Amino acid sequence: MNEHVGSGAESDQTSADSHRESDAQLRGVIDEYMSAFQPEPEDAAGVRERILQLVRDDLYRGPSTNLATEQGHPFSISTASVRSIVRSAVDSVDGIRARSVDVEPAGDPEGSAAAVSLTVAMRAGISFTSTAEAIRGSVSAAVLAELGIPAARIDINAEDVYVD
Repeated sequence: MNEHVGSGAESDQTSADSHRESDAQLRGVIDEYMSAFQPEPEDAAGVRERILQLVRDDLYRGPSTNLATEQGHPFSISTASVRSIVRSAVDSVDGIRARSVDVEPAGDPEGSAAAVSLTVAMRAGISFTSTAEAIRGSVSAAVLAELGIPAARIDINAEDVYVD
């Protein structure tokens, strides 16, 4: 049995050290770029901090899925949020439990639709064919309502069966 249990303070310190190290590396890259680019001083004011803030915000949010509005305007949303939307839609279908979910940008322009791949566990005794159509309908409606884009493709793989 592991006798060492880390405290929250140790975890916070490790995270702070990691951020300082990332900031130092980013500052080095920015300084190298700025020395080669040599912008006017008034153009460079605050550039380093703005770049670092953008990177920090991105790291804080986590992985993102890049999509586009109907008009082609790009936006990004956390991948965890997209997966949560799809999982909720799948779980709303009687006798189905969402397992893995993957959503990729699709359509033209890229990201104006979503390609959804998911695995599910099914309750024993239900028909896959009719249930798969119910899953597709639920996921399609949720993606359109929550993300504002259609689901171009919804692939479903039943990987497990359960008994209540």
